[in-house]
Amino acid sequence: MRKSRRWNTKDLTAKRQPAGSSRMTAAKYARSTIEETDIQQALIEELGFYKYQGKPLLDYIYAIPNGGHRSISVAKRLKAEGVKPGVPDLHCFIACPPYHSLYIEMKTERGTLSDHQNEVIPLLREQGHKVVVCRSQAQAKTELFKYLGISQ
Repeated sequence: MRKSRRWNTKDLTAKRQPAGSSRMTAAKYARSTIEETDIQQALIEELGFYKYQGKPLLDYIYAIPNGGHRSISVAKRLKAEGVKPGVPDLHCFIACPPYHSLYIEMKTERGTLSDHQNEVIPLLREQGHKVVVCRSQAQAKTELFKYLGISQ
C-alpha cells in the first residue's frame, strides 16, 4: 500500500536542470501551452491600435462569451439569457458585400471545432455571414483586414 504524503511549497519549486538539458520545465511548459483565449486577447490588444473610417476598429468588434468553465448557476443564467454554444468567438458587425458581417472563431494550432460549432457555422454562412477559423493572431488580423479591404 502506498503511503500518501502532503504537498508542500518545496514540491512546487522547479529544480534547476543542467545546462543543455532538454527536459521540459514547468516554466517552459507554461510558455508552450498557448490557449485560444491568449490568441484572442493578443488580437484584441493589437487591434486597439487601428482605426476604421476614422473610429477605433474595436468599436466594430465584440467578443461572444460562449467558452470557458462556469458554475452551473451561471451557465443556467446565461442559457436563459440566450447564450448559445457554437457561436464563434468574435463578431465584426460591419457589412462588406456580399457579406452581412464577419465571425472569427479562434483555435489553437491543434484545436478542433466542437459539434455545436460544426452546426452553427454553416447556418451563419447560409444567412450571408463570412465565418473564418483562425489559428493565430496574425491569421485573424489578416482575415479581418482582408474582409474590410484594409491593406497591411
